[in-house]
Amino acid sequence: MSRERPPIPSPWSTEAGRRRALQALAAVALTLLALTLLSGCTRDKSWLTSPSAKALLGVTTPALLAFDPRDEPPADVPAPEGWRLTVDLARFGELENGTPALAILLDIDSEPGAVMDLWLSDEERALARWSGGSTEDYRGDACFQLPLVSEDGEHALALAGTTGHTVTVAFRGEGGHVILSVTRSIASFVPQTTGSPGRSEVFRDLLACP
Repeated sequence: MSRERPPIPSPWSTEAGRRRALQALAAVALTLLALTLLSGCTRDKSWLTSPSAKALLGVTTPALLAFDPRDEPPADVPAPEGWRLTVDLARFGELENGTPALAILLDIDSEPGAVMDLWLSDEERALARWSGGSTEDYRGDACFQLPLVSEDGEHALALAGTTGHTVTVAFRGEGGHVILSVTRSIASFVPQTTGSPGRSEVFRDLLACP
């Protein structure tokens, strides 16, 4: 003959049980909150991409990235109707975390469908070329930074010993013809970076301005 087992008391049935259960729930909630905060801080915010560059080009990474490219940047080409471009800022500086970077501020009116080419050169040759995106009908400022050293510090665009730096910003239409092109000198202090870019973030992502 089977005997009925007495019911197991609920942890909520007594004041002490309710207190222990609430403490356990609070501990779980704090653990989940800590994990959420940690997951949001796993990457330095300096590496966030530029919203204005994304609005202008639709992307923040290049279709083509070349170091020591064989071809040279184009000469200046005046803006046609519907376009306007001023390079308001081109300077070497740092991301918020101290990583050397090239900061660029464009004041631009664009028509849809053009590819942006960006060249960094010294007085002797082109050092790097970024090419990609497809312009939107855009009116306003676009600000972005290009890292000169990788996130792990293992790779870099070598600028030590180079002088006479310029930035060329150009836009190309169908068939590769240059719609407009502007070159501006970089007068700021040159970071003494050494090494090679490798397959890293160097000069790759158009990062947000502070």
